[in-house]
Amino acid sequence: MSQQNEININYLHRLVLQELENDVVQEIKSDLYNSISKLLKNLKNEKHDGVEGKLNQAMIDMITEITSVLLKLRLEKATLGNSNKPVLLDEEKYILDSRAEMVERRENVLSGILK
Repeated sequence: MSQQNEININYLHRLVLQELENDVVQEIKSDLYNSISKLLKNLKNEKHDGVEGKLNQAMIDMITEITSVLLKLRLEKATLGNSNKPVLLDEEKYILDSRAEMVERRENVLSGILK
């Protein structure tokens, strides 16, 4: 089974449910977001008219929304300390690193002001 066939709305729905059912960030495939991106690109490149076009756009919208929910859920767990850092994906670590950098900069500015 190809990776694209594995990534579909049902698979993403199961991932979100697994995240909701557990207190810690769950382990998922390291290339998940890249695979979702490829799937969305393929769906957007398909040209359909009428009902098929509307269904295609609805699928794009659903995948986009569920991916957003999954990312937000995983980041929320990670920021609350409910994360198993090694299972975070590179994209998630990138986002969290920027948050840590912001906190560090804020502390540096505050420290400079107060000294």
